[in-house]
Amino acid sequence: MKSIFNFLLIFSLVALINISCAIDDDVSGILAGSSCLIPGELECSGDREQILRCADNMGVLVWEVQRSCNTNFGEYCRLVNGSPSCNDSPGDTGDTGNTGNTGDTGNTGNTGNTGNTGDTGDTGDTGDTGDTGNTGDTGNTGDTGNTGDTGDTGNTGNTGNTGDTGDTGNTGNTGDNGEVIDNRSPDCVSIADCIKACTDNPCATACFEAGTEKGKAEYQAYEACANSSGHTTFLDIYEACTTEAEVCGFAGDPNYSIPYGNANIDGTFNYIITTEESITTAMVLQSPFVTGTVGSISIVDQTHSSNVFSYAAYSPPDAPNPARLLVFQEYNTVALANPVSYIIADPTKVSVGTNSIGLTGTDTLQLFVVEVDSEGNIVCRHGFGVGTVNVSAINTSAGDAGSFAVAGSNIKIYSMAAAPIYGGDVTVNESDACPPN
Repeated sequence: MKSIFNFLLIFSLVALINISCAIDDDVSGILAGSSCLIPGELECSGDREQILRCADNMGVLVWEVQRSCNTNFGEYCRLVNGSPSCNDSPGDTGDTGNTGNTGDTGNTGNTGNTGNTGDTGDTGDTGDTGDTGNTGDTGNTGDTGNTGDTGDTGNTGNTGNTGDTGDTGNTGNTGDNGEVIDNRSPDCVSIADCIKACTDNPCATACFEAGTEKGKAEYQAYEACANSSGHTTFLDIYEACTTEAEVCGFAGDPNYSIPYGNANIDGTFNYIITTEESITTAMVLQSPFVTGTVGSISIVDQTHSSNVFSYAAYSPPDAPNPARLLVFQEYNTVALANPVSYIIADPTKVSVGTNSIGLTGTDTLQLFVVEVDSEGNIVCRHGFGVGTVNVSAINTSAGDAGSFAVAGSNIKIYSMAAAPIYGGDVTVNESDACPPN
């Protein structure tokens, strides 16, 4: 047992170091049951006793209790590197020296201290940030399926070379006959999943002790590699200890490549749709704003590439609902065409300059590539984006008085079933991940 106790001690020290000046004790005052904007977003409740998650409840996005902090033991919810955490009393900020790797695309707040397996459950709980369930039912946001006669959106021909955008990552472990080799050990995955849900060291220790001897040995091998690597984030540990991470499930489903694809974003929108009942060509960008690949398919359906169009829409705050910016890409066709891409954000959190894309509370934009049905409802998600983009203009004024311009390249696309950046499989519902392609 020396290994796990040493590992838990290292976790405690790393967690203490990562509590930096990014701690924000100014919580929003939100309560469970109140409306929210971005599905999967995590926040502290107004009384600091709970971590709340924005989730779909019968078609309405509301704050639900993700975890209750143990106030009897002095735990209170506070934001650590932008992610809510049940930690010690709000007055104890710990060593605020080294903030750790708080880069936009890798370290998602405290979610990176997961190789250090004591108390990984409370590290921003990014496993559950994948519950993007019905993300505001964006397929029907403003009835964008058949939102008026968009006319002939122009034959855009080859809309930005949406073929293979380059390195789509490790295509998984395949045998001599091309079959996918699943290195996951149920014994180690069981221990790892149990530990990820823990909020304290005794829980993590109990998870380890309850495992089989085989699982313990495999998990200790992962711990040893993580410790010797010197890394503290899920993704860094995965890259340094790929074999050990795969065995314990930190890579997710091996049927998806890691990353699952790459995307480029480039869109300048000179019209902001608000209350329009129909969309005309003057309101849209007659080309895609997201291109690239996800799995083996193009993000823009090549059969309908000449019919793709994009637009930006804004919903103003309507208490208790916050404002929302939606940038949507679909097809002007009678026949159903997929995939569909969109960016969703709280515009009050987006600023001119560099912005991060991801699923954590510190990310200002979320990018999804999805499949929709004939009614515009999301059927499943091919993947989500992680990276940085430059926003050169954001003005949510209605009509041609508003604008939004965003550009970025090499945005990594991950399937929610294989997201080592957040600890492996972060699906909550079957629809969170489309079947591998």
